[in-house]
Parts: sequence; C-alpha cells; structure tokens
Amino acid sequence: MKVLTHRKPLLEGLDLVKDAVSKHTALPILKDVKITAEGDSVYLYTTNLTTGIKTRVKEADVIEPGIALCDTMKLLSIVKELPDAEIILTKEENGHVRVECENVSFKLVGLSEEEFPNEMEPSEENGFSIGQEFFTALLKVRHAASKEESRYNINGIYFDKAIVATDGHRLSLTRDTNPLRNTLVPSEFVNTILRLRRNGNQSYRLSRSDTTIFFCSDDLIIHSRLIDGEFPDYEQVIPQTHERTATMDRRKLHHAIKRIILMSDKSNQIRFEFNRNRVLLTSANPDAGEAREEFECHYESTSPKEISFAIGFAGKYILDVLEVLEGDQVTFLMNDPGQAMTIEEKNSTHIIMPVRLMESFQQEESKAA
Repeated sequence: MKVLTHRKPLLEGLDLVKDAVSKHTALPILKDVKITAEGDSVYLYTTNLTTGIKTRVKEADVIEPGIALCDTMKLLSIVKELPDAEIILTKEENGHVRVECENVSFKLVGLSEEEFPNEMEPSEENGFSIGQEFFTALLKVRHAASKEESRYNINGIYFDKAIVATDGHRLSLTRDTNPLRNTLVPSEFVNTILRLRRNGNQSYRLSRSDTTIFFCSDDLIIHSRLIDGEFPDYEQVIPQTHERTATMDRRKLHHAIKRIILMSDKSNQIRFEFNRNRVLLTSANPDAGEAREEFECHYESTSPKEISFAIGFAGKYILDVLEVLEGDQVTFLMNDPGQAMTIEEKNSTHIIMPVRLMESFQQEESKAA
C-alpha cells in the first residue's frame, strides 16, 4: 500500500476516528487505525468493538492499493507535528508503515489486517435523513445521561416518542419527530456525532439494525452497538401539576450559580430561598466558608399565606440545564422541597430532584422563622 495525501485532510480524518480507539484494552490491535487504499479513495477505520468510525480522507491519491495498520494515536501525534505539506504513507514488506513528509520520515510498527475486526455496513431499509434540529435535540438532553457504567440501562440516550436521558437524579427530554422507537444508544455515540453538527453543508442519515445504530454521510460511517437494557418509564416521573413558580433572568441565574458554587462542598449543593420578588442563593462548606447572592425573581405560590419557600439543588444540575436553554427567562415549576422540580421550554422538559438541605441551612431557616 502506498498513498499520497496532505497534512490537513489526514489530520482531520485521524482526529475523527480516534474517538473509537480503545483506551484500555488487552488487544493492542484495537488501538490501531486501519488504512485502506482502494480505487481512487483512502479510508481510515477504527473500532473498540462497541463503536466504529470509518471516514474517507479527502485529497488523497492511491499510488498502490492495499491495507495497513498502525497505532492511531501515535500516527495522529506525528501528523500534528509535520509541516503543512504532502505526506506519503507506505506499507513495507514487514507490515510496518513509513510516514514521509519533506525531509522527515517515521516508521510505525504494523499488525496484520487479518486480525482486525470486520467493518460493518449500514442497512438503508429503515434509514432517514436528519438535520440541525436533531443535533439540537441531542444537545438538550445528553448532560443528563448517567456516567456510572454499572447502570448500563441509563448509560445512554433513549429514542422513543421523545429523546430522553436520565441518571436517576435528573431527567431531560426533547420531543423530536425521529422515527426511532425503543432504541437505547451509548452516550459515546451521541458525543461523537455531535462533533459533526457544525458541518452545515453535509447531509446525514440515521438507521438501525436489531443490534446496531448507524450514522452516515457520503464520506463517513459511524456505528455503535445498541444498549441491551430496559429504559425507565420516564413519563411516570414528570410532575403533572405544580404549586409554586419562580421566574428569573436565565443569564443572571447562570452567573450567580457559577459564583455561589465556588463555596459549596463536593455535592455542589445550593440553597434557593424564594419570596415574592427576590431569590437568595446560599452555599456553605465547613472547611471553606459560605457565599450568598440575591437578585430579582417573580415568585408565586398557590398558598396565599406563604411568605417564602426554601429548597436545595445540586448547582451543577441547574447549570447544565441553563446552558442548553434558549430563552432570556427561566421558570422553576415546584411543589414541596422533597419533590421534583420542572423546567420547560418549547419542545424540551427538564426534571431535577432536590437535595436535602444541609444542617447549617436548616438552622438558618429556623432562625429566620
């Protein structure tokens, strides 16, 4: 195999396929990129046995067809440091890959392509086109997916009548018109395809088989094994009514939380105290100190005698939602301090469970009473 390419397109291709390289594996070959030169095209392919990425290198010429393997991250590191010029990749008789650029050359150890996992091809029978609205929907929910590997059934994004993610303490959903039903995909897959959302001139398609989901364009295939688990009944946890509402300036709240959270403990707990026209945010850490900030808020309660209302939230969870909202105002829809809070905007709904206020907060509340 021998190909001629340029630094920029090769770098772009390697930067994309690196997302599917195994970081911790007993199989060294899963750290490799498969370089295929056939016809007039050069392809890069990596897989960690859960996710696979194949992309065509633009502006590449095939001098001699063939297949070569070498360490993905090592090749990426080399290409990053090369001058902006033509690059020649050559597979030698012993399987090693020679990289040449101007007066620089490298040799990378290569493994046999016969040991590399087979590539997967998408089925177009149930495929459908996706646009920027689909990417926007994913951006609004991905933060809520569980990062605990042991909770595999919520360790991803669920596609059904809505697109949903939860970690058991919070839930986010968007109402999208995608035709997928009962499909649970890994967060890794979602994060990879979201990197492509700014390629506005490119058209993409999504399809699935019984076990695999595919994301494709003319020059790209990303596939991922579906999560085999039952997603929780998300509709059951969405509050149908609320007794209290608090409307605030979204940016002002966002900046306030980023300041107040600096003095919270590792749980990021922040106390919100609402009255008719103000909200007081407080955080405390016995080892560090405390912080307070107050600003305008429009608060209403179904109880006419209620003067104020206090509730605690993990500040990080609130920030994650504020960062994906689009409006200037945000409204908390609340019930009792132990019940879930809802934030709604257009086609998205966000549920956040409150946290129990720390003892220092409870003592402060008693003194105020």
